[in-house]
Amino acid sequence: MPLNPQVKLNRTAYKTSREAEFASVKELTNQTGHKVEQWPLVILKELVDNALDACEEAGFAPVVHIAVTADAIIVADNGPGIPAKTVVDMLDYSSRTSSREAYVSPTRGAQGNALKTLVAMPYVLDGASGQTIIEAQAVRHAIAFSVDPITAKPKIERRQTASPVKNGTKVTVAWPQQSCSLLDNSKAQFLQVADRYAFFNPHLTLHIDWRGEKHSRPATDTDWKHWLASYPTSPHWYDAERFWRRIAAQIEHENENGGPRMTVAEFTRSFDGLTSTAKAKTICEAAGAGRASLESYFGVEGQKRAAFVLAHMKSQARAVKPKALGFIGREHLLAKLEEAGVALKTFDYRHAEFEHDGLPYVAEIAFGYCPDVKSRQIITGVNWSVAISANPFRSLGGGGESLDTMLAEQYAGPDEPVVTVLHLACPKVDYLDRGKSSIVIPGSAA
Repeated sequence: MPLNPQVKLNRTAYKTSREAEFASVKELTNQTGHKVEQWPLVILKELVDNALDACEEAGFAPVVHIAVTADAIIVADNGPGIPAKTVVDMLDYSSRTSSREAYVSPTRGAQGNALKTLVAMPYVLDGASGQTIIEAQAVRHAIAFSVDPITAKPKIERRQTASPVKNGTKVTVAWPQQSCSLLDNSKAQFLQVADRYAFFNPHLTLHIDWRGEKHSRPATDTDWKHWLASYPTSPHWYDAERFWRRIAAQIEHENENGGPRMTVAEFTRSFDGLTSTAKAKTICEAAGAGRASLESYFGVEGQKRAAFVLAHMKSQARAVKPKALGFIGREHLLAKLEEAGVALKTFDYRHAEFEHDGLPYVAEIAFGYCPDVKSRQIITGVNWSVAISANPFRSLGGGGESLDTMLAEQYAGPDEPVVTVLHLACPKVDYLDRGKSSIVIPGSAA
């Protein structure tokens, strides 16, 4: 009991900025889903994913250079180069900037704040300030990250000068000296993750340089294609909730940036299988949308109307067949496993195409005996990207059986000298955690 119960405390409702979520080890661990020891891998994965996406959408066979020095992680590509405006928008820590998050599509990433976490990491590791340099389109953005000690809000200083990087994007994330042991200890897994990108991307030419130790992985097929993030998405890939999110994101974008307002018909035609004016007209007539804009039509009973329009869109569009997602292919995986030391006579490759709840899936698996390895190696990927942590296929189907268990049942247990590669492509991947270390595969699909 207080000494003077007659004195009352009038509590003040203090506001804490959500921007502070990027300014500590604990919060960045929550944001990325990975502990601090894995941050070099997080930087690698996000930058390589972005590089591959940028090159593919520009129609280039990607060439990616990865370098680690005593004080930095550097990733450069041959893409079109990140625009200056995108860099500026990325540094607004009060909002997310993403061309992936609102869409349902087989893409490498859709976190929406990945680059923000990378820019914050050097500061969190250093404790005083952090440096990141982004160079593209002949512009050098030197970004200094610190935090206001009172408000805990990020303080961003961006200094823009000329850069010799005219083609592609080069990102340099400074690594503080006092955290050098974290980077040193990550070497084996860092190089492993980097190397495994070549397994899932036949068109990729990869150059890796760890403090002077260099090796390259040439592309096996520079003309290889798969479903790109720039392709229209299918209405069959959305449920009512995600479809409404896509509509709301478009309306919010228009309100913030001005310009012409998209009509319901124009929005409908942006989806795969619905590009014809006749189909859009049929859908709009059924929905009573006429020539209304998205905001005016969905501003009333938005979610209900979204579900109605989505149902009609699905009735007018054909579902995307699994093979349209693309295959990595037997020949490429054979070449990669041969590089890994697999005995060619033991090599086996299978693929499966299937559908579940309107979603197409393509699964590919390659296997071989490797006398040079001491224990089983499992190389897994989802949508042409690499898993940072352990095998993400830890819960398959209603029975929850893992890939490890299934391999053991086939006499390929943890102590066997075999290499197994498994890749899954699907428009909608449900992860169990923010680190994307475990995914949910529906029972019939598994």
